[in-house]
Amino acid sequence: MPFLENGSMVYGDFIRNQEVRKRITKEELGIEEDEIPERVVVTPMPFNTQFPKNFEDTLTNLGIKVNRLKVEDQILRQFGGNLLLEKDGNRGFIAFIGRGLIDFTERIRILATVSRIKDILFIGTAGSLSNEILIGDLNIPKYAIPFENVSDFYADPTIAIPQADEKLLNEVYEYAEETGVKTHSTLHATLLFPYSETTEFLNYLLNIGVSTIDMEVSAFYKMSRFYGKRAVAVLRISDMPLIELHKQEELIKARREIAVNAVFRITLRFLKLI
Repeated sequence: MPFLENGSMVYGDFIRNQEVRKRITKEELGIEEDEIPERVVVTPMPFNTQFPKNFEDTLTNLGIKVNRLKVEDQILRQFGGNLLLEKDGNRGFIAFIGRGLIDFTERIRILATVSRIKDILFIGTAGSLSNEILIGDLNIPKYAIPFENVSDFYADPTIAIPQADEKLLNEVYEYAEETGVKTHSTLHATLLFPYSETTEFLNYLLNIGVSTIDMEVSAFYKMSRFYGKRAVAVLRISDMPLIELHKQEELIKARREIAVNAVFRITLRFLKLI
C-alpha cells in the first residue's frame, strides 16, 4: 500500500488515523469515505453468484444509475469492482469484501469504522441443518453462535454480541415476505473453516438448536455492533449437508433462481431504490 512506503505506519494503525483510514477505504472498497451512503450492502461472494443474470441491465431498466468502482486488491479487482447505485436522490453502496472469514472480517472492520454508515445488510449463502429449512428458503437470523475467534481479535466479545438489530431485522423480514419466498428467522452458527464441518459436529449443532451455518455472519454481527452500526443478514439456503439431494437437481435449480431474484429485490428495497 502506498501509505506504507515510508515505513512510518503499520496496517492496524489506520483505526486511529483519519487520513490513513480514508486512503484505505478508497483502496480496499473503491469509494471515497465521504461518498458512502448511510445504507450499504456487503457480501462475501462475487455479485454474479448473488444476483440474477444480467442484473446490471435490470438495474438500468429500473432507472437506477450504476457506477462500477475499482478496488486496488488484485483478487477482488478481477470481479469487476463494487457498485454505487443512484436513483431519485437515493444512493446505495454494494460491496464484495472478500470471501472467507479472515478477509471478510478485515474489510467489514474498515467499513464499520466509517461514521457516515448507519445500516448494513449482509447477503450470502448458508447450509441448512434442518429438514424444515430447504434449499431456496431464506434465513434472517437474530443471533449467530460464533464457532470462530477471528473477530475477537478486533472486538471485545463481551461487548460485541453477534446479533442483528431487531428493528432492522423486522424491516428486512417484511421485504423478504413480500417476495413470496419462504423466510425463517432461526438460530445460526458461524464456523471457522469448511473442513470443521464433520457429520458429528453438524449433528451436535442441530441438537443444540442451530438451523443454518456459514463462515462470516457472526463476525459481521460482532464488528457491526462493536462500531455502533445496525446490521442484519439475509442468508439464501444453498445446500443441506446432512441430507442427500442429488436426485432433486432440477427442483433445486428452480428454487435457487427464485431465491436469487428475491435477494436482489430485498437488496434494492433495503437501499430504497425500488
